[in-house]
Amino acid sequence: MRRIAAHYLFPVVGKPLHRGVVTLNDKNAIVEIGVLQNETESTEFYNGILVPGFVNAHCHLELSHLKNTCTPHGGLAGFIRQINSPARYRATAAERLAAMSAADREMQAEGIVAVGDVCNTAESFAVKQSSPIFYHSFIELAGLDEAMAGKKHQSARLLTAGAHAMGLAASITPHAAYSMSEPLLAAASAAANDAGIMSVHNQEGEEENTLFLSGGGALGKLFTGSGYALPPVTGERSIYRLLPYIEPHTSTLFVHNVTTTGEDYEAATRRLPHLTWVCCPLSNLQISRRLPPVGLFYKRNAQVAIGTDSLASNSRLSIIEELKIIHKHFPQIPLHTLLQWATLNGAQALGKESELGSMSVGKRPGVVLIENIDFTNMQLTSDSKVTLLTGNYGNTIIS
Repeated sequence: MRRIAAHYLFPVVGKPLHRGVVTLNDKNAIVEIGVLQNETESTEFYNGILVPGFVNAHCHLELSHLKNTCTPHGGLAGFIRQINSPARYRATAAERLAAMSAADREMQAEGIVAVGDVCNTAESFAVKQSSPIFYHSFIELAGLDEAMAGKKHQSARLLTAGAHAMGLAASITPHAAYSMSEPLLAAASAAANDAGIMSVHNQEGEEENTLFLSGGGALGKLFTGSGYALPPVTGERSIYRLLPYIEPHTSTLFVHNVTTTGEDYEAATRRLPHLTWVCCPLSNLQISRRLPPVGLFYKRNAQVAIGTDSLASNSRLSIIEELKIIHKHFPQIPLHTLLQWATLNGAQALGKESELGSMSVGKRPGVVLIENIDFTNMQLTSDSKVTLLTGNYGNTIIS
């Protein structure tokens, strides 16, 4: 048995507990939560707050070898151009594997216990299989050539089967409204609806909306200049191309949402009762110098989760750093709300809320210590840092 206490414990599903204490069994399952009445020699008391392990709702582990290789602030089209340049393929297989392994270890050290990870190949599967982190691999489909839709879909099905054979959670998902032919979008969406879960890039920049409103803009120039067909000009913002393809029962993660408006939000939530808005603020700032409408989401009591995106568009894979930047720009959002976004909401989106995301008896969510807290205002500070104290998730036990 292990007894861990701190100045405050945030179970997420209830009010913060002053001098809260959590008791774990030898498998790191929670057997009791309460308020510390008296310390014993076996009590571990920490200066800070205790929270469940973090959920990184959006990452691209496969792009870890591209850290520090992309020029920032080039907008969505500029970032796509760099990601698809020959530089992406210069690293050897061994170098790519080493970079993914290092990124996985970084996330462990940052208190991340679960990840919604986007895949285009099987390269990350071995890292995931040996990691204590739970990964749901979203096998991503993209392509504007209608003639290739069937071949791409079959390839994704084989990748998904390969992940399942290794004991990994995986499902097919569409990439984005702007990057798919009609047959491919229909096939990928149908597969995601059948699996009951979808993660799709949404409204990453205004140029994405412009593409659907007029067929022009930076994305239009990029596609036509590269010899690609353009998606249909609908006269509507990009989110409206996605909505008809998603069934209401599907747990849907809309990722980025930089240019989402109140009208877009209302249309999406009316259609999709199980919708999570995933925010990756540090990546958005690096690509386009813009943040998603976090204030809008907070006012509407939206289901929000937090992601890091990849090391191609971010310098760190750290949920606490994402929370710090949100707090800096939206100080009105309480700490307990930020922590729910970083834990339980992501676990619910990935279908892991029965095990992760909150501190409840019987769960094994991991226990994370956040130090350097402003206790007077109950807020994060620029010096706030995390330590994973214990976890039981993925394939192994950490203690």
